[in-house]
Amino acid sequence: MQTEEFTLVRDMLRSFAARHRVGCADEAEPRSRRAAQRALDELGLAELRRGSPPAATVQECALLAEEHGRQPLTTSLLGTALLAPELLRLLGTTAASRPTIALGRDLRFPGPPPSPLAAWDCEAADCALHVAPDGTVRQVALGPPAHTADLLRAVYTVPDADGKVLGHLTPDAGRRWQAYALVVVTAELVGAVDAFVGLSTDYAQDRHQYGRPIGSFQAVRHLLADARVLAEACTSATRYAAWCLDHEPADRALTAARVAKAEVNVSAVEAVYAGMQVFGGIAQTWEHVAHLYLRRVLVGAGLLATTADLLPALADPRPATPADGPSARTAEDIPAVAAEPETTR
Repeated sequence: MQTEEFTLVRDMLRSFAARHRVGCADEAEPRSRRAAQRALDELGLAELRRGSPPAATVQECALLAEEHGRQPLTTSLLGTALLAPELLRLLGTTAASRPTIALGRDLRFPGPPPSPLAAWDCEAADCALHVAPDGTVRQVALGPPAHTADLLRAVYTVPDADGKVLGHLTPDAGRRWQAYALVVVTAELVGAVDAFVGLSTDYAQDRHQYGRPIGSFQAVRHLLADARVLAEACTSATRYAAWCLDHEPADRALTAARVAKAEVNVSAVEAVYAGMQVFGGIAQTWEHVAHLYLRRVLVGAGLLATTADLLPALADPRPATPADGPSARTAEDIPAVAAEPETTR
């Protein structure tokens, strides 16, 4: 994509996000969710990775995922517009329906059958694509909604994992698929963390105590400085991983993606915790937006692969394969729930 074209697409997404962001959890009701998803679909972002070669690079898609993460949005960009089209492109096929991605019930990469599944980020989706550890891709049906701690993201159960076989990913395509999924998910977390650290910094300048902005106190300054360093570390690792997918072999790209996700899993949570401390008691209230960012980052830290999944795979001197680490779990390792129970008011 030309620089001018990408700038236009990113500005359109920013304008959309500013219009459809939710200011509190109560605004994420079904009617507004449907309206926001229709508006996002009209931008045509699902076409960016459908062609061969794709219209947008992985780096450009990662930057768009960052923009989507900066605002508390209920829309499905990652599952239906970025991940599912890329998987179909790697398979060399198309789908008449509107798919999203099926993950394990713990929202990690699916394990071997008969692992229970959940459809993730599926606002307006009508089916899901399940990638088995051996590279087999199936189209599976959606069941009823499932609880998730991320109040802005739609997650559905998958009652039957034995769906229609669409094809098989080659080992190289499997590595690229897993790396791409890790990069896109991590990029959205980067946007959320960066935006939340910015919000907490602005609050520290506006909130006065003892006649002075709380940001003038050394303890608060140090807290925010540490959070900014953590956010920048997340950004650097993720953007390098996106670059690797565009320029490096699949095994190197997968290694870089795993490093980025391992970094963000830890640093993003620490940065958001720091921002929550700066906001103080107001961040704990249902009406404030802070807990929406916190929920997204906490769920995202365990999404696709946890740090405990990634570090053993990174320490293994053998070439990276999709079956290593997070995808090599047995069915007994997978909980029977989609995520943490939804927090009550």
